[in-house]
Amino acid sequence: MLYLGPILLLAGLASAQCNADNCLRALRATQIPGQLQTAQAFCATFTKTASAIPTYAAANCGPNQNGNLTYRISSACSCIAASATSSSTTASPTATGSACAIVSRLSSSQRATAPEATPTVPAKIAQECLSSVPVAKDAGLKLVDALVPYVEWQSDLAWLKDPPSTYFYPPHDVLAYLAKVKSNLQNDVYPNEEEFELDLYNVFAKAHDGHLVFYPDVLSNGLRWVKPTSLVSVSKDGSSIPKIYLRDDIQTSASTAVAITKINGVDATTYLEDFIFSASFNQDADAAYNTLFYSKPFAGSGSSPDGLWSTGGRTRFVSPGDNTTYTFEDGTSSTLQNIARVLGNWEGVTDGPSFFRKFAPGAFTTFNRLNTPAVESPAVGPVVPGYPPPVVLLPDLSIGGYYLEDEGFEDVAVLSVLNFEPDLPSDFQNLAQTFFAQAKAAGKTKLVIDLSVNGGGYILQGYDLFRQLFPQIIQDGYSRLRESETFNEVAHVFSDIVAPPFNPRTSNDASLISVYDTFFNYRYDYNLTNIPFPSFEAKFGPVELRGDKFTELLRWNLDDPITTINETFGMGMDITGYGSRKNFTQPFAAEDIIMLTDGYCASTCTLFSEFMRTQAGVKVIAMGGRPDTKDIQAIGGVKGAQILGFSSIFAQVRAAIQYAPFTNPPNDVTALKGVSLYPISRSVGNGINIRDNILPGNVDDGLPSQFVYEPADCRLYYTPAMVNDITEMWKTAATSAFDGGKCVAGGIKKRYHSGRRQSAPIKKSPTPRPRVYEKKDVPQRDAYWYVRHGKKVQL
Repeated sequence: MLYLGPILLLAGLASAQCNADNCLRALRATQIPGQLQTAQAFCATFTKTASAIPTYAAANCGPNQNGNLTYRISSACSCIAASATSSSTTASPTATGSACAIVSRLSSSQRATAPEATPTVPAKIAQECLSSVPVAKDAGLKLVDALVPYVEWQSDLAWLKDPPSTYFYPPHDVLAYLAKVKSNLQNDVYPNEEEFELDLYNVFAKAHDGHLVFYPDVLSNGLRWVKPTSLVSVSKDGSSIPKIYLRDDIQTSASTAVAITKINGVDATTYLEDFIFSASFNQDADAAYNTLFYSKPFAGSGSSPDGLWSTGGRTRFVSPGDNTTYTFEDGTSSTLQNIARVLGNWEGVTDGPSFFRKFAPGAFTTFNRLNTPAVESPAVGPVVPGYPPPVVLLPDLSIGGYYLEDEGFEDVAVLSVLNFEPDLPSDFQNLAQTFFAQAKAAGKTKLVIDLSVNGGGYILQGYDLFRQLFPQIIQDGYSRLRESETFNEVAHVFSDIVAPPFNPRTSNDASLISVYDTFFNYRYDYNLTNIPFPSFEAKFGPVELRGDKFTELLRWNLDDPITTINETFGMGMDITGYGSRKNFTQPFAAEDIIMLTDGYCASTCTLFSEFMRTQAGVKVIAMGGRPDTKDIQAIGGVKGAQILGFSSIFAQVRAAIQYAPFTNPPNDVTALKGVSLYPISRSVGNGINIRDNILPGNVDDGLPSQFVYEPADCRLYYTPAMVNDITEMWKTAATSAFDGGKCVAGGIKKRYHSGRRQSAPIKKSPTPRPRVYEKKDVPQRDAYWYVRHGKKVQL
């Protein structure tokens, strides 16, 4: 499609008088990187009948003495079009060309003006560019076939295609859906590459598993969809059913904010549910719903500062359409233009075929070795954005300690755990231990553990935090692995290559030590009686369930120093309750602890929470949820015990192929030779859930915890005050947990175990000077390390 007419029209109006009013300032906005180019892109498609007005234009170009909305925008557009044509440094899409060429020129112009900013273009142009990318049939068929051996490692395939009746989402047969995609490719069903990759993406997205993920290259590499508004769902009084609002309206004046009733002509709640349920990484519906909205924890974590309605999460690869129309409770409406962020280097992109060559390079290149992806540096700052000054805080913001100082809350400490993936596990351990001691010394008798937006991390980090709180309780931690043909071949090779006389504690062979300390070696892990498996068959069985084959249930051997305190292969620390960290004292009674979540507690967070809930008896409060009064789950993220990226799988496969000739007798690795790097080269993110977590109550029936419904003890709604102040959420949770405060659903009986909840005034202790730990270098970790210790969910 050509974009000549509107641009020439604006150029023809260049002689119009350019009054520097608020409308023109908003569009020109030279102080905001990239805004001028974004406005020029909008103006290129604006006509008097246009319905989509960007937020910045709608807010500043309303009718006044200079004219109505349409006149003021037309006038301002003519001015910035004129300025663009006279500038020697700013490129403007005044020439004809394809949609991809327009995107390329606009992004180049914006980067020249503001190199640090991410360019944006109207969603309409971005969509037309993507739609022009022709389907690469042969490359697609190669990709689908190459994905099969990776997907076969997913632990819960049998339950996904036949879930229990209490599970929210419909059945999803992952391998059958993948086969359908292949058939569609063979029969030329897909009109373009985007449609193929969207369907391929759904193979993974419809599982609603934060560990099962595949981000295809064309969908991921060049463009990301964004809606220019952030929403909140709040109850104005804390007890009435929550309504949906524009975040800016609530933060500016909650009392006058008007609720949104419809989005694009559909009931607002229904529209949002349909949107997020299409590709959420949460297995729980209320947890998924919560991720749509802005919250202080979401913003503080850096994972999605505005909520997933704005930036998409796993729905960010699905086009939101050209515009979004909001209808409000007072009958008014507003239509805003959606945009796309332009990623990467677009030099040489002139049409759909050149887009594919640029952003799907893995389709053309033969990868002979595995490259370790670079580790991004975490955000660093003295405080978590939007949080109060901490008592203690890690610079990677994974964990921090706070005191509540308002009257009636002087005895409450708050431990905020945004993830279990710190730069250095020992720093995380030390901070928690230090904070508990300081809080007790300061007279704090109650502990709120805020696990909002916690996507997990290192498995044993969660184990250690539990044992710091309850050093006398030995955690269950039952897990299980699905056995595919390729999995079994790796297990046979690894178990044989480290057979006696090999000893990992005396060996100098780092590679073989890494092989020994993985679950593929039958000598690694404990059985349910806390002793090693005596043979390959004793561990790998197989155990047959629902037509699939599995290992026996496994437990961690936390007395193994290579797994724990070793700096190279382990966590670099003993786990509390083992080794040098025995004989600890419990810092808080279970009755004096409350866990707080927004439902998005995933992976290692679920392991920690399950230990706390099922073994220690700690209560849990869940925030938000869909607009109803029913109970909701507190642990709504993926409950699988470990994610394994495709790169980690391939590293084990390659090692097994290399070691196989040296086992006695040599092992058969025929299936392994069919595992390729191709899916890794065709994606920007990938992974499977390698371990099912099995709760104590499901040891006999084998049901993965992913499919077990567990209601929270108490449900609370978000309020406008919580949008602006995280401590309002903490205080409300403390009131419900320790003072018998009312819950929307459920309830926690008022408890006085060791607390000082009484009418006598409590002497306020001075808040210690905030301590932010020194930032340290992140150690280099190989694929074996992540096979052993895990990592957090990819958004």
